[in-house]
Amino acid sequence: MKQTPFWVEDHPRPAGLGSDELPAEIDYLVVGSGLTGLSAALRLAEAGKQVAVIDSGEIAGGASSINGGMVSPDVKAGIDTVHAYYGPRVAADMWESTVRSVELVKELSRRPGIDAVTHSGGMAALGRGGKQLRAFDRKLEWYRGRFGVDWEVVDAREIDRIVGGDSFNVALYQPASLGVHPARLVFGLAAEVAQAGAKLVSHCPARSMERTRNGMTVSTGRGVAHAGDVILATNGYTTRAPSRELARLVVPVGSYIIVTEPVGKEMADSVFPGGAMTYTPKRLLNYMRRTHDDRVLVGGRRNLRPGLDLEASAVDLRQAMVRFWPQLEDARVSHVWGGRVGVTFDLIPHIGRVDGAWYALGYAGHGVALALQLGHELAGMLLGEDPTSVYATIPHNGRFYYTGRSTWFLTPASLLYRALDRMGV
Repeated sequence: MKQTPFWVEDHPRPAGLGSDELPAEIDYLVVGSGLTGLSAALRLAEAGKQVAVIDSGEIAGGASSINGGMVSPDVKAGIDTVHAYYGPRVAADMWESTVRSVELVKELSRRPGIDAVTHSGGMAALGRGGKQLRAFDRKLEWYRGRFGVDWEVVDAREIDRIVGGDSFNVALYQPASLGVHPARLVFGLAAEVAQAGAKLVSHCPARSMERTRNGMTVSTGRGVAHAGDVILATNGYTTRAPSRELARLVVPVGSYIIVTEPVGKEMADSVFPGGAMTYTPKRLLNYMRRTHDDRVLVGGRRNLRPGLDLEASAVDLRQAMVRFWPQLEDARVSHVWGGRVGVTFDLIPHIGRVDGAWYALGYAGHGVALALQLGHELAGMLLGEDPTSVYATIPHNGRFYYTGRSTWFLTPASLLYRALDRMGV
């Protein structure tokens, strides 16, 4: 079993990506080379701006190239929660943005050299029993009544067209969702950014920054850059440098994935008959999908902390896989790996400003589409082409017990969430 990401082995990072020198003077400096930063950089560079994207590690070396590759509308908190907190106008604007985010994934994936869409079979939340069926019915009624969604609640009579086996007998199916190959998407996007004229600089951490009369001065591991504006696009890999204030607003949470060796089309069909992405709607959820070469992918976590032991994580995830689908008992796990997702305390993404710099982050596992969308919207704001993004209109607050250093609270939170999930609360 390899402790490396399957996606990057299947589609390696292009040679030379990130080998540019750091310019001394630029219009925009983007810190972080995942989907958020690259999306913003692409729009800015294609508008004729001088742009540099820097990263403390490899270009596109974080979660953007190694995630589950699942794409759907909505935010982690749920637009129904946004509606309750901020009212119908904000909720409607945010919902429309998440719908556009799926279209943006499709649009970018059609660009030459990316070709990242692998499945268009929709997405389904999976459950069991009457309580879960009623919860799905309520959710569908709320979303359909306000946004006219074409979702469908599937009961035990038809569940075998969504998922195989006996573990699940109800589902909430979203047909417009899709799956992507994340390494193809982000590496191809990085190549598009470079082709548009932006500089990509790897192994170049941003150490400090300050606002000056003419913009921002940023000290990095490879020199000093002077930029008109700075975008911090570090999400789950945010640290206290260059902004302590930003670090206290987003929490890095661990996420872990296994994939099996190819199980063959017949076995893959028995698990995912229609090719839908799937997940369990719990606090400590699992997400499951089929890969383009008929492997089974299972992701999730028993503990929210990043950096857990990969072998232990593989055991946990394999047990979940076999519990869901006993026919996979003999399937061998070929890869296990982990990454970080960025989670805000309200489970809603945010755009804002700290210490003179702009930021966009906080996707909480919905980052494939939302990271692209928020990067695109932030760039549109800076160019004066778009109105203020809805994600920049809501308050973004931290908590008194988190300074961006220790995430001690993630372990007790994990214990609480497991207990609540077992009780079905």
